[in-house]
Parts: sequence; C-alpha cells; structure tokens
Amino acid sequence: MHSILIVDDLESIHEMLEAVIQPIGYETAFATDGEMALQKIREQHFDIILTDINMQPMDGIQLLAQIKEADPEAIVIMMSGYANIENATNSLKYGAFDFLTKPFKVDQLMNAITRATAAREKKAAPNDSSQAQSSILLSGDSDAARALNDRFHRAAKLAAPLLIVGDAGGQKTKIARAIHAESEFASGPIVTIDAREVDQTELANLFFSDDEFTEPSETVASAHTGSLHIANIDRIPRPLQNSIGNLIRDLKGDCRVICTSSSDIEQLVEEGQFEDALYFRIANNAMLIPSLRDRSEDIPALARTFFAQNNLPDINISEGATAILQGYRWPGNYTEFEEVLDAAATTREGNTIRESDLPEKLQDISSWPNLAAYLEEQAERYKQAVIRAAQGDRERATEILGIAPDEL
Repeated sequence: MHSILIVDDLESIHEMLEAVIQPIGYETAFATDGEMALQKIREQHFDIILTDINMQPMDGIQLLAQIKEADPEAIVIMMSGYANIENATNSLKYGAFDFLTKPFKVDQLMNAITRATAAREKKAAPNDSSQAQSSILLSGDSDAARALNDRFHRAAKLAAPLLIVGDAGGQKTKIARAIHAESEFASGPIVTIDAREVDQTELANLFFSDDEFTEPSETVASAHTGSLHIANIDRIPRPLQNSIGNLIRDLKGDCRVICTSSSDIEQLVEEGQFEDALYFRIANNAMLIPSLRDRSEDIPALARTFFAQNNLPDINISEGATAILQGYRWPGNYTEFEEVLDAAATTREGNTIRESDLPEKLQDISSWPNLAAYLEEQAERYKQAVIRAAQGDRERATEILGIAPDEL
C-alpha cells in the first residue's frame, strides 16, 4: 500500500485529508511541523509528502529544500492558502512535484496524488515482473493454482471490465495491480477508488464532478489510458450503482475498469441489495480468488515464494511446522499467512522454521474442525463453485453434482 506523510500545523487539515486519502487505498501519517516531518522521514519511507507552506518555525519551502537535499527523488506536493507567484515559483525551484492552493477541490487533490503515484512507480526500478508482484497467490501446482494462473493471464489480455471476487484477506488489490501491469494499459496509471467505509456523498465526489452523476471526476479522468480500480464495489450505496454502471459503460476505450469484491455479488442481486444493471456491466469477466484454506497443498510453494520475495531464500520449514500450516483454517486468508511467516522468520534459530516458531493459535489444534465438519464445509464450497460455473442453471448443476435438486 502506498504511504503519504501529511505535514500541516492544523489538526483539522490532517483529519480532512485523511478522510479523503485513506478510502482510495493510501496509508497516512502526520506531522505538525518541519522537524517532526524530517524525523518521521528518517524513520520511515513515504511515497508522497504533502506539506503546507505556512508553518513555524520551519516553513514548507525550507522543509522541501531539506527533503530534496537528502533524497532528490522524493515526491513532494505543496499546499498553501496564499496563491502568490513567489510560493509557487519557490516550490518549483526546489523540486516540488505540484502546488495546490487552499481551499482545493477533492478532485484536484486526487489528481495530484494519482500523478505523483504514477511518477513514483515509474522512478522505481522494477526488478521483477508483474507476476512476481502477486506470485505468492500464483505459486503452487495444485488444480486451484493452475486455474488461478490461467484466469490471471486471460484477464490480463482483456480490455473489458473485470470483476475479482474472493474472501477478505485474499489480496485482490495485489492481483488487480498485477493484472494491470501485465495488460495493454500498463503504460498508464492504475487509479484506485475504495468504496469501503466512505459515505455516499464522498464516494459520489470521487466518481463524479456534477450533481447529476453524469460527468466523470478528475480522479476518474486521471485513469486515462490506464486502469480504474474500484475496490469493494459491493459496498457502493444502491442510489449510486446505476450511475456508476453508466460511467463504466462510458469509459470503454478510455481506460480499463477492474472491480474487486469480498461478497458474492450475484447473491446480493438475488437479495435485492445490488443493482442487476451494474452487476451485468462488470460480471461477464469474473475471476474468483480461492481461499488459502482450499489450497493447503500449495502452502510449501507459497511460503518459498514469500521468503524469496523478502530476500530470505534460504529459509525452509520443518515437516512438523508444514503440517500445522496446512491444517490451520486461515480465517485471515493470505494476509494472515504472510504475517505468520514474517513473524516466524524473525523468531527462528538458523534457517529452519519449526513448530515452536509458529504462533500459539496455530499450535493449538483443539480449534481445528473434526473430519466430518471439514468435509461438509468442502462439499458446500464445491457445490457453490459448480453452481457458479453452471451460471445459475440448477438443473445442470445437480446433474454434475449427482444430487437431487432439493439438496441445493
């Protein structure tokens, strides 16, 4: 996830900017003066620094000069309530990426952040391919892994809207970014709008520039020639859904739309919680991310990939620890898996992770389901997969499953 340091002596500005920036997928940190900002920059890397000019005792121009002296590649966006030529000129002189005059519109801020993010990604020297960005999910030799790889590469070749569905912690955003990087739209930016925990008014402003919800916002327009990633599309309020469906239709040829969801949207449509017009706009090309608990045989390969990505290629896992990892249910999915591996790699002795290096919650097998419960859960998941593959044709699904219709 990209990170932004906000530097302003007014806490109200921090709160306002956080409310706008976090929903589009950025982590935020705050500093109330230049010295605090420099200290945070020494302690942590930030992709973008957003700073006010009018601060004491160190003003924003002085802060900019020190930041660029320490890191000429740093991307700094300046803000000021005083729209004078001197501020703008000095900002550009010392290497600011952009200059925003307060009060600015949300679209103006989002446009600046999107362009800054694209510039940061272009400056970064990529030493791996787009597949490597998501290869912890794509690793493995199981049927699920092979099917996921096939769907990934087919999705990357498409220009039509794509829907990525999977349980929470499934790293759908990582897959979305990897698909973008391998697609014909890779030369353009990928712009994320996250519908989670954003109220309807804020979300409308992120998508539209007018009250009739017909004209795209600057945030949407900034995805031109690239990809617009709509995260958690299942969280979009119903009053906006038809308008966003029309927007997706109108973006054809301008950018690629990639949507992600942790919910079964088809079920939401059946329950009357999601507009079928928007669903059919995005569901023709759907990609299901299998949960980690359904890929236990891939866990050794997934772990090897994780360690290789984190410059720990010599680490291996004992048979006992592997058995525990494969038996655990992973309620937090791939995200929890990576956190467990990261912690175990820190506490290990030597190059081998053993049972004692794993968290207690994994070692306590009393929480594991019995065989009957496990098989029942797997059978239910298989039924749902067949129903989706049969596109809702229950007669065809029951024929494949070999069960009576009332058993569905």
